This record gives sequence, structure tokens and C-alpha cells, in this order.
Amino acid sequence: MTVHENVILDLLPAVRAGHASAESRSLVEEYLHTNPKLATYAALMPTPDPELELRTLKRTRAEVGRHGWNKGMAIFFTLLPLSFVIDEQTGFRFLFGNYPGLIVGMAVCATAFWMRDFLYNRRWSAPK
Repeated sequence: MTVHENVILDLLPAVRAGHASAESRSLVEEYLHTNPKLATYAALMPTPDPELELRTLKRTRAEVGRHGWNKGMAIFFTLLPLSFVIDEQTGFRFLFGNYPGLIVGMAVCATAFWMRDFLYNRRWSAPK
């Protein structure tokens, strides 16, 4: 049975990381013994970092959490000026109707959070 060089190159990272089966490991080692050029190339390959996946997962979780908080704050500051109360004395009224400066401040905060959301989505979206 002949094994193509691309199969060995595909198996090589799994063998180097220790995730390959014994049969795959022996197949790669046999092929590298018979092909010294590829063995030299394999020796130059960096050893995979076992903590890379965990660090990537932690970074992704932090990034998703930060994005969720940013989106939540954007929605909060957008809807906060629209909050209202209904009572017997005045009927329907907006809570912040008597404080236009506060409403402007909330609008500025909402705009800032929406801009951060837009820039985040633009940075992480796939190129078109």
C-alpha cells in the first residue's frame, strides 16, 4: 500500500501533538524513516501548543461576553428615555420628560454603545 505524502503531512500535526492513534503514529514514523527530506521538514515544524485551544476558548468567551454587555447597554440607553408611568394624578407621562438634559445624555450614551457595536461587527464580519 502506498501512502501519499499529503496524507503524512495531514497526520503529522496530530502525531506531534500526541492525539493520533498508535497505528497512525507508526505509519508516519515509517514514512519519515524512508523519506529523509520530509523527515527534515517534519523536524522543523513547531510542536503544537497544548494550551492554545484553552486560551482561544477563554478569549472567545470574554469577547462574546463583552459584546453582549455592550449590546445590552446600547439597548438599555436607547429605551430608558422612553420609559413611562401611568398614575391617577397625571395619567400617562414619561419618567424623564422634565429632564431634557438627562435625555440628551442617555441618547449620547446610546449612540456611543451603538457605534461600538457597529465597529465590533464590522471588525469581525467576514470579508465580502
